[in-house]
Amino acid sequence: MSTMPGFFATPSTIMRSMIVNRTILRQLIRRDIHSRYRKSALGMVWALLTPLLTFAVYAYVFSAILQIRFPSRIANVEHNYGIVLFSGLMLHFFVTEVLTRSPTLILENVNFVKKVVFPLETLSVVATGSAVVTLAFNFAVLLMALLFFEAKIPVTTLLVPFVWLPYVAIVLGISWFLSSIGVYLRDVGHLVGIISTVMLFGSPILFPVETLPESLQTLIWLNPLSVPVEATRDLVLWGTLPSLRALAIYSGVSVAVVWLGAYWFQCTKRGFADVL
Repeated sequence: MSTMPGFFATPSTIMRSMIVNRTILRQLIRRDIHSRYRKSALGMVWALLTPLLTFAVYAYVFSAILQIRFPSRIANVEHNYGIVLFSGLMLHFFVTEVLTRSPTLILENVNFVKKVVFPLETLSVVATGSAVVTLAFNFAVLLMALLFFEAKIPVTTLLVPFVWLPYVAIVLGISWFLSSIGVYLRDVGHLVGIISTVMLFGSPILFPVETLPESLQTLIWLNPLSVPVEATRDLVLWGTLPSLRALAIYSGVSVAVVWLGAYWFQCTKRGFADVL
């Protein structure tokens, strides 16, 4: 007989599930990635070609045609606007991919709910892990662009994984929330696109935070995209360390979000079979 998990036991329960099922997770993530390109002529080449073409379009339109410049934080250092824009957009692509898939993760795997003893929480982990692989390809394109235009990559770039880890955790926590709510409220899937757009224009991806009024700057920093975007640019483009205070606060928030997401999913998944 199953019992309601203890409030403090839930996150550790999911973590243990991730460790026990790590082999299954790797296989599911690999299958999920390959399924995107299964019948295409170029196969996995598209994983690199798509972000490369996307960057080329942004770089040409915004830099060559519109001639937009992004203010630099470092004297005598100016980057192609396409590079600055893409460094933020790749993080937005990541969260959009996960959030778009999350509301239907359980609905698309009903057999796992009704017929098989399966750790349903891994579905969000698979979606997030698959998106991380796509993000890695996008990051590789960004580095290639830096080498092409600037002929150098700052050594601080090596610290990027430490900035992205809490960001991935926040997205995973949100995915657990959305995948659970999507079972009971099908309308949530229609809101994701709007939320994604708000996250894009309510972040410093398209413009520097410093150009906004102080009251709006505070609002921008509440966007889960803002800290990782700014920190990534500091490390990769400007070659400086990001605000450690901001990262510390963001990391604390990420722990809370992923913890609450895990707890919510564990508590609500008991009703999935009845609804589906």
